[in-house]
Formats: sequence, structure tokens, C-alpha cells
Amino acid sequence: MDVKHAQWLAMVILAAVLLVAGFTDWRSGRIPNWLTLPAMLGGLVFWLIVGAIMNDELSHWYMAKQSGFALACALVPMAVLYAAGGLGGGDVKLMGVVGALSADWRCVLATAMYGFIVAGLMAIALMVRRRIVLRTLRRIFAAGLQAAAGVKPDIPNDAPPVPFGVALCMAGIVAGAEFMCGLNLPWTGIGP
Repeated sequence: MDVKHAQWLAMVILAAVLLVAGFTDWRSGRIPNWLTLPAMLGGLVFWLIVGAIMNDELSHWYMAKQSGFALACALVPMAVLYAAGGLGGGDVKLMGVVGALSADWRCVLATAMYGFIVAGLMAIALMVRRRIVLRTLRRIFAAGLQAAAGVKPDIPNDAPPVPFGVALCMAGIVAGAEFMCGLNLPWTGIGP
């Protein structure tokens, strides 16, 4: 098995995990630990084994280090967003899965970028569907005025939740496909 075949296998596994996570987030609003934690650990072990098999081409630890670095690139910024109240814990761990299995920080970055874009589009669609666009715009304007005046914005927490796991599912599959197809897109920098 060469690195390219290992990357394809890792991306197929990643796509399967993302699809299950997206479905469970859509249905229940949660991404289960039984899915994300074994997938993160499995990604690290997978790349450690690949490194051991490819001992002639790569150092034994190289791919495991790449996987660990991509895992850290995914977890650290998402953990900051989690601490600020912007994401759920399952979303953070799902991004960790993207890092551990893809073993590439560029795939992590593209997944995060696309995930936020998709989540924003989902939020707009949700506001239109629930007919709360004007209410939301008024709240944003009022919060901006309060922040400019140095007053802590008082924003009610009654907004409908956006299932970010669904956005990450779509984003991760697109970013993984870009990476595996060797596309070097100007806005992502992805490509072998």
C-alpha cells in the first residue's frame, strides 16, 4: 500500500464518519462520542500503521505526526470557539476527526472554511423559512449600537439552532474530494 492508496482509504472512512455525524446532528442535534472519539484515535493509529508499512519511503512516525498536527490544527481553534459558546463539543470533536483522518492541515482549513460558509447559508435559509429575517436584522443592529456605546449587548437566546455537524459533513466531503483529486483551488491552497 502506498501513501496515495492510504489517503483514499482514509478519505472514504472520513466520508462515512461525516455522513453518520451529519445525519445524527440533523435528527437529534447531537454528534455522539461513540462516533467521534474512536474515529479520532483510529485516524492516529491508521497513519501510524501506514508509516510503519511504508518504512522504506517515509520515516516510521512521519504520517502519525502529520495526523497529530492536523488534529491539533482542528481542535485548538474549534475549542476556542466552543469556549466562547459558538460551537458544541461534538462539532469540535468532528473537526478533530477531519484532522486525524485526513492527516493534512490544508484539508482541515478548507473544511472549516466551507463549514462556516455552509452554516451561514443554512442560517439564512432557516431565517427565511421561519420568517425571522427582519427580527434578526433588528437584533444585530441593536447589538451593534450597544457594543459601540460600550454596553454589553443584550441578545435573547431564542434563535433556532443551526446543525453545524451537517455543515461540516458537506464541507469535509468537498474538501476531501478537492484534496484527493489534486485540485489546487486559489481560495483553499489544497493540492498534493
